[in-house]
Amino acid sequence: MRAFVQTEIGRFEGRELSAPQPGPGEAVVRVRTALTCGTDLKLLARGHARIPLPVTMGHELCGEVVAAGAGVDRGLLGARVVPGVTGPCGVCETCRGGRENLCPAAHSDRTWGAFAELLRVPAPVVARNLQRVPEGLSDEAAAFMDPLASVVHGWARVGAVAPGARMLVAGAGALAFLWAATGKIRGVRVVIAGRRPDRASLARAWGAEFIELSGSTWAGLEGRFEVAVDATGDPGVWSRLPEAVRPGGRVLLFGGCAPGAVASFDAARLHYSEISLIGTFHSTPAEATEALRLMQSGAVDPTPLISGRGSLSDLPRFLEAQARGEGIRYSVSP
Repeated sequence: MRAFVQTEIGRFEGRELSAPQPGPGEAVVRVRTALTCGTDLKLLARGHARIPLPVTMGHELCGEVVAAGAGVDRGLLGARVVPGVTGPCGVCETCRGGRENLCPAAHSDRTWGAFAELLRVPAPVVARNLQRVPEGLSDEAAAFMDPLASVVHGWARVGAVAPGARMLVAGAGALAFLWAATGKIRGVRVVIAGRRPDRASLARAWGAEFIELSGSTWAGLEGRFEVAVDATGDPGVWSRLPEAVRPGGRVLLFGGCAPGAVASFDAARLHYSEISLIGTFHSTPAEATEALRLMQSGAVDPTPLISGRGSLSDLPRFLEAQARGEGIRYSVSP
């Protein structure tokens, strides 16, 4: 089968690979649609401590089950599915404590390899987080399940936000717009602050205000928001966000920084203004299900975030374009 493999930091290539065969509890999915995302670019640029190279690239997809290993429900064959990246064990102390997104076992064997014709789904994912695509939901929309689920989890970490409250989202990528869409559902007034003014009209279409982010912008943002969310993965932005929230405000550190990155904060502001810094990572199977429900209901339509469509052979130029800031997501149909 044809696939794109990252061989080392900064390098990837098209290869012919053997078709995967499902082991016990596993499934093989024929990829119908796969999406590029910022994680692909980060992995290319700096690697990942938990993802050894070489690795078949990509993890946001919608596909069709074409093979099932021993012990897997044969009724899955032919079903349209979106596999979660991880499948929590459900029995460890972390899972029993309601933190399935942090299950250590779940992150030992991830669903990865969407930029290929076929993909192996690990047994834990088949058992706990292989999501059937609701009737009427397109392949492209369904492939957004993972990023939208992470936003759903982010809302759970933030806690209740009153309708009419103001939320700042730093960054103007796909995730920022998914925050805007879900904020609109809640009646929250979202302001996207990013370095791409050409995306202002898209922000307005998603019910959000847009501010061009620059060094001088921060002074005008001081103390204006109840909640601030980072969607940049820039430790410098992390450090500035507490300035933007009111006393008692909350800062959600949503964007993942590079390994070894350090962010510093004004200790006096955190202490005397009772600013909460909140970490968030990944999502649970229930949040993945909720993401699909939001899309099926029409409450969130992520497809306007797709900037181009093509075949697997188009992946290199799509990644190059996205690295230049041209486009938000690209859809590949192997």
